[in-house]
Amino acid sequence: MACADASQPTVAERNVGMIDFDRIYDRHQFGSVKWANQWDEFSPRVEGEDLLSLWTADMDFRAPETVIARLREAADHGIYGYTRRDPRHYEIVQSWFARRHGWSPALESLLPAPAIMPSVAAMLRTFTKPGDGVIVQSPIYSPYFEVIQGNGRKLLVNRLRLQDNRYELDLENFAKLAAGAKAFLLCNPHNPAGKVWTRQELTALNDICERYGILVISDDIHCDIRLSDRPHIVFSSLSEDAAEKSFICTAPTKTFNLAGVPSATVSVANKQRREALLATMQASFMVNANFFGRLALEVAYSTGAPWLDQLTRYIGGNVDFVLKFAEDRLPGITPMRPDASFLVWLDARGLDRKVGGVQRFFVDRAGVNLYDGRVYGPGGEGFIRLNVGCPRPLLRRGLERMSRALESL
Repeated sequence: MACADASQPTVAERNVGMIDFDRIYDRHQFGSVKWANQWDEFSPRVEGEDLLSLWTADMDFRAPETVIARLREAADHGIYGYTRRDPRHYEIVQSWFARRHGWSPALESLLPAPAIMPSVAAMLRTFTKPGDGVIVQSPIYSPYFEVIQGNGRKLLVNRLRLQDNRYELDLENFAKLAAGAKAFLLCNPHNPAGKVWTRQELTALNDICERYGILVISDDIHCDIRLSDRPHIVFSSLSEDAAEKSFICTAPTKTFNLAGVPSATVSVANKQRREALLATMQASFMVNANFFGRLALEVAYSTGAPWLDQLTRYIGGNVDFVLKFAEDRLPGITPMRPDASFLVWLDARGLDRKVGGVQRFFVDRAGVNLYDGRVYGPGGEGFIRLNVGCPRPLLRRGLERMSRALESL
């Protein structure tokens, strides 16, 4: 029996109504890392009854109904054998980025990937040697440290400058590090701050990387939830030389809350490097498609835009709520407004010194688990990361607990 074409809008999609993002779901029964409060290798497990989890970067919302329906259909089929990504799969990826970000990667440039971080590891193993320097810009997504150091490469930290509650590039330091680097791991948009890098900023980085022959690995996983008028600029779109040196890593997992059914894509414009990377991924058995992950990607990118538009408005409302609440009731905490993503970076450095560790303070005194900024490397000390990808009643409850804890000081 022929399957329905997931690229065609369904009746449900055409008539999509207002989604109830306020609804709270119990996620404990399916082994949620977030709600088990099981931290990663950088942080200890957090215990406590009635602990509100506002830390790790997945959302507490159901995926688009079109995705759920397709996965339910696939689950009911009952045969979960080997699956493949056909040419249409890559056309769907290309079409999504062309529509949403004005970037249309050549179909032949696209490689399959199980997820972004395994792909980054494969790139480092393919194009750098043990001991080679790899630049990151801290404070930064903590697995970058592990993927570099765990693969025997040298971590080079280009610390961002904090000016008026916004991060700016330190290009002078970047250039100094570039002289001893082989690769640069770019987070675009930036995690944890949610900053969207401008064309001018990316061009300045590209100029330095071109001068020193540095490859650029760009992690664009947070690009779709856009909260400001800043467009997402894909690094390889800057120029021909930028495209030749770059690897653009994309996935729908953050956008549509699909981290548990992962599937990703890597764009590599340079043919020789693309073939070399594919050989490494094949040798590591990384190219076989996940039965559900492939379907989730295709349906999400084909039909999920109306859902994403509603989600983005809701996340924007959550961010506004946090900024107003912090101003009124969270003394000592200054949120940084993100341009993208569902994460809010909170400056609590003075409070951190006062209580001897602000993340632990809110766990113990408020029953709220946030991500400790120290995990993000130099410059993260005294900050905490708040995940606002949750129902607003849950977010309000967490912030009110934090406010009461501060009142007790």
